Amino acid sequence: KSSSPICVLLMRQDIVSGVGNVYRAEVLFRLGIDPLTAGRDVDRKVWLKIWRDLVTLMRIGVDIGQIDTVRSKHLPERTGRAPRVDRHGGEVYVYRRESQPCLVCSTPILKREVAARNLFWCPTCQK
Repeated sequence: KSSSPICVLLMRQDIVSGVGNVYRAEVLFRLGIDPLTAGRDVDRKVWLKIWRDLVTLMRIGVDIGQIDTVRSKHLPERTGRAPRVDRHGGEVYVYRRESQPCLVCSTPILKREVAARNLFWCPTCQK
């Protein structure tokens, strides 16, 4: 039971291997988890949801050759918004979208440095 924020724990390879900054931000968004929540306050069921979603997202990434985390109902062709243009490719909810409107609630996406890494999240959707 760690007092470190969940966003820090997900980047520790001794806890969850293979989770990079993009998947960390995106899985926490998809599950509505405040990234600054202390690890000790995240129960086992939530950790399992995080794990399952990470496995799903990483399988999709391998299959299509890019990180794509946006659910079909939020894709550009469904919402009428312009596709993401970024060297990473793929559609994402929060990663590298600082100050842009959240795809779900329109609140501006926030960015903050935590443990020497940029963290992106929606303060409305992730409480």
